Amino acid sequence: QVNLLDQIGRPTETDVDMTFYDEQTGIIRYNYMHTINNKGFPDTLVIDPIGTYKMVVHTIPPVEKTGIELIPGKHNIIAVEAPQGYLTLKMSGNADYSKNIGCIIRKNEDMQTLHVQYFNTTEKFIVGKYDLEILTLPRIKLNKVDIAQSKTTFIEIPQSGSVSIVKPSDGPGSLYVEEKNKMVWVCNLNSSLINETIVLQPGRYRVEFRPRNAKESIYTIEKLFKVESGLSTAIRLY
Repeated sequence: QVNLLDQIGRPTETDVDMTFYDEQTGIIRYNYMHTINNKGFPDTLVIDPIGTYKMVVHTIPPVEKTGIELIPGKHNIIAVEAPQGYLTLKMSGNADYSKNIGCIIRKNEDMQTLHVQYFNTTEKFIVGKYDLEILTLPRIKLNKVDIAQSKTTFIEIPQSGSVSIVKPSDGPGSLYVEEKNKMVWVCNLNSSLINETIVLQPGRYRVEFRPRNAKESIYTIEKLFKVESGLSTAIRLY
């Protein structure tokens, strides 16, 4: 019996896959989806007691227990701390703008990526603090987001808008957002496109562009514009 313990030591966590490895050889021996049975207790598994096991519980992030030895003919209980809560990501307004927008999730102050979660979904995580990097343009970074036991943390961002950029010719260009009187780079334009549409978070932006055949910097074209939630803005670079 595998008890996945919450923060106060109760075996209430469930619905997650568990892998049992032979600790000596590293061979995968068993995979079971953790289940609470009809009596409200963690389900009993039948496992060969020969050798020692390493168990990996595939939570986010995973938890491990090593040196597991089973006594033959006895009801063995394996307990591991796996307290979890929920993270829900949502973009307000039209769901079409949130399609395929991902969020990189890392442990607080750890650069290793644990998971990429998409908007309008909910995932379970081991309780703790996480750093989120939302892959909008521009990117949104949220640090020390708290996931609490059996609770749902909601992260909601504004609905995006879009800008359609019409150029006189191909050529290099880039896009910036204005933050506290500073120009912060957002992305480069596709130099081979004459018409380009970019989905952006609400804010004030500048686009800088120079036609390919213009051989002097003075021919740089600059346009200032504002993006609002759910609206499309058209910019002509001539």
